[in-house]
Amino acid sequence: MSSMTDTPTMRVAVVMPPLIDCLPSEALDRWRTFTLTMLSLRDTGEVEVIGLGRSGQQATEFRNGIEYRFSTTWSALTQAAREWNPDVIHIHGLGWSRLILRLARALPSVPIVVQHHGEQPWRGRARLGHRVVRRKIRAYLFTGANDGQAQAWIDAGVIRPQAQCLDVLEAASTLPEHHGSTDIGRQHPSLAAPFALSGSPSILVVGRLVADKDPLTAVRAFERSSGRLEDAHLHLLATDRTMEPDLRRYVSARPSLSHRVHLHPPVPATEMSGWYLAADIYLSASRHEGSNYSLIEALGFGCAPAVSDIASHRAIVGTLAPCFAVGDIDGAADVLVRAAGLARRTVIEHAERTLSWSVVARQLIAAYRVAGAHHGP
Repeated sequence: MSSMTDTPTMRVAVVMPPLIDCLPSEALDRWRTFTLTMLSLRDTGEVEVIGLGRSGQQATEFRNGIEYRFSTTWSALTQAAREWNPDVIHIHGLGWSRLILRLARALPSVPIVVQHHGEQPWRGRARLGHRVVRRKIRAYLFTGANDGQAQAWIDAGVIRPQAQCLDVLEAASTLPEHHGSTDIGRQHPSLAAPFALSGSPSILVVGRLVADKDPLTAVRAFERSSGRLEDAHLHLLATDRTMEPDLRRYVSARPSLSHRVHLHPPVPATEMSGWYLAADIYLSASRHEGSNYSLIEALGFGCAPAVSDIASHRAIVGTLAPCFAVGDIDGAADVLVRAAGLARRTVIEHAERTLSWSVVARQLIAAYRVAGAHHGP
């Protein structure tokens, strides 16, 4: 096994545990954040990577020169990891206790890190299962670990208080304009949108219309800010429309909102670039997020953020703009007004500096090195 201290090159086995229900090549097409993470790691020149997954058939795929092996069983996946002889094992998701135990037994000297992807703390058997294997985990990766994202897991007794919880951005943008470069200013020097959204400013909400995303707070905050943003319009773009009837009732009862709040049908992910370019402000009142992909995307196109004060949002926005307390309508209205004065170029520069794929790779490599150096209880 190569030494993590004697050579700058680490061998990292990155595991995507869910059993796929399609061809491995199709799974890789769907897993854009996974394959782009692997590419960003490889491109640093500091790590060698292999992707390991589960499929109904044994298969090997190559993307951009990176190998992905798919195994039919946990035992075969573990054997593939052992044959590759990694310095670090990186597992996507926190809920794979049996796999963690297998890998730890097969490769007892190899540090294992697990990455949070929006899961909420478990109760019952799932929590007990994780408590059995948690000493085998060298580090947990969270978007917003430094801002308290892991605290609910510690409070629930799933993660030990002394565990290594490291801050790693879950992903950068997967939109086509970001491939190969994060400098959106050079790729779109005029920042011209392919279509217009009504309103000055135009405010965009992207996400499911469900209680956890709190779209009613977003609409109420927009209403509360309307006296100071007299020409603003609010645009909601969502797939899951569970709360659409509630939103329509609220808006229809207020004539002043009826022509300024717009519910749009969902669009393909490949068309989202145009919406971010057309919008001035990105608004999210979400109560929970693993990271918030649409916020990351929106900032890359210069949308000023007006977002709730949750750990992942704080990590993504940083010092760029203030956040508002969850459910705080007045606070959200104030943040919306402030966002209207934030220069688009300032937002893009923040995204280029803190939200690129190269940043994701650097944070992961730093986490791998910490995990490899940590030999605590």
